Amino acid sequence: MIVKRFLALALLCAALASAQQKKRAPATDPTPPDAPQAFPLETLTVTGNRRIPAERIVAASGLKIGASVMKDDFDKARARLMATGAFESVGYEFKPSPSKKGYAGTFEVVEVFQLFPYRIEDLPVPENTLRADLRQMNPVLGDEIPATKEVLDRYTAEIQKLVGDKVKVVGKVSSDIPGQLTILFRPDTPRPQVAEVHFTGNKVLPAADLMRAVDDVAIGTSFSDTSFRILLDASVRPLYEARGRIRVTFPKITTSPAKDIDGVIVTVAVEEGESYSLGSIAFANSTRQESEELRGIANLKSEDIANFDDVKAGLDRIYAEFRNKGYLNVTGHADRQIDDQKHRVDLLITLDTGPRYTMGKLTIAGLDLISEPVIRKMWALKPGDAFEPGYPDSFLNDVRNEGLFDNLGKTTPATDIDEQKHIVNVTLNFAGGGGKEEKKRKKQP
Repeated sequence: MIVKRFLALALLCAALASAQQKKRAPATDPTPPDAPQAFPLETLTVTGNRRIPAERIVAASGLKIGASVMKDDFDKARARLMATGAFESVGYEFKPSPSKKGYAGTFEVVEVFQLFPYRIEDLPVPENTLRADLRQMNPVLGDEIPATKEVLDRYTAEIQKLVGDKVKVVGKVSSDIPGQLTILFRPDTPRPQVAEVHFTGNKVLPAADLMRAVDDVAIGTSFSDTSFRILLDASVRPLYEARGRIRVTFPKITTSPAKDIDGVIVTVAVEEGESYSLGSIAFANSTRQESEELRGIANLKSEDIANFDDVKAGLDRIYAEFRNKGYLNVTGHADRQIDDQKHRVDLLITLDTGPRYTMGKLTIAGLDLISEPVIRKMWALKPGDAFEPGYPDSFLNDVRNEGLFDNLGKTTPATDIDEQKHIVNVTLNFAGGGGKEEKKRKKQP
C-alpha cells in the first residue's frame, strides 16, 4: 500500500486544528497538536484504471465528497475496494486541497489482468434476477469477473443464498464453448455429452452442411440449452447470414438418449426466415466523396444479397488500405438497421483509424561497405513517409528475385515500433551477405 503523507498536510492539519480550537474550545483545554484530524473531502480521483470506470470505483470505496475524512477512512475504503476482487492492488494518497480547506484524495489501482464473462444455467431462479443481485452485491464488476477463488466463492455463495438449499450451486471456469473460456454457475450435477446433432425445417441449406459446421465444435461437449445455442450462433448462423437469412432462429432444441453411444442426440428445429438485401451503406464521420471511395474499396453494393461474409471481407479490404497508409491499428464495426417489411439491411460502418505511423530509421545488417549503399538506395520509404507494413518483406523478396548478389543467404526484416512517437524503425538482416560482390546490372534497352 502506498500512503503518501506530506509535511504540508501536517502543517494544514495543525493550522486547521488550531483555528477550530480557538472557535470551539476554551483556551484552557487545547487539543493535543498530534491528535488525528478529520476535514472535508473536496476531491477524489482514480488513476491506473483501464476497464472499470472511475465513478464505479469511487462509489464502491464508500467515500463521499463533502464528508469529513481521515486516514482511517481511507484505510477502510481501500479494504472495501480490495474485497471486490477487481484489483491486484489499491493504494491511496490524500493531501491538502488547492483551497486549503480540506483534502484532495487519490486512489491508485492495478486492475486484475484477466476477466471472464460468466453464465448462469439450469437454476430455479431467473438469470436476470440473479445478475441484478450480483451487480448490486459487487457494483465494481459487471458481467465479467476474475476467476480467483475468492471471487468465485463469493458469487457462488450469493447465488446459493437466492436459489435455496434444494440445488447445490457450483461456479468454475468452463471451456465447453470452443475458443471461449467462461465462468459457469450451475447445479452440481453431471451433464450429458452430445453424441449426435440433427436438424429439421431447413430448406436453404442441406442438413449435411449444417452438421459439418456444428459437429466439430459440439460432439463430445457437455449439453446445456444455453451453451448449445451459443455454439449454433457461432457455427450455423454465419452460414445463413452469408445467404441473407439474417433472421434465422432455432425455436426448439430437444434431446433424446443415443442408442449405441453414451450421450444424447440433439435435434435442432430451424426457421430460416426470409432473404434480406443490403440497403444503404454509410460510413460514419466521412464526407460524401470519402464514403464513395470506401464503398468502392469494400466492393459492397445496395440491393445485393445481405451476405455478411462479404461485409467482413469488405471491412478487411478497407483495413488493408488504411494500414498501407500507416494506420496500423485501424479497427471498425458495421452496425445493422433492419427493415423487416422491406427485407433490407442498412449498414453504418464506423472506422477507428488510430494513430498514423511513419517510417523511422533504416538499419542494414550483414552486408559489406560496397553492398549496403546499394540496398539503402533501393529502399523507397523515407523517414516521415507513411509506413507500409508489408513493404519490408516485399522489398527483400524483390532483392532476392532480382539476383543482385552472389550466394545471398537468408534475409529477414525486423521492425521496432515506438508507440509514443508512432515511428517504425526497420532492420534488414542479410545473413551471409557480407563480402559479396554486387552483380553488374543489366543494361536497360
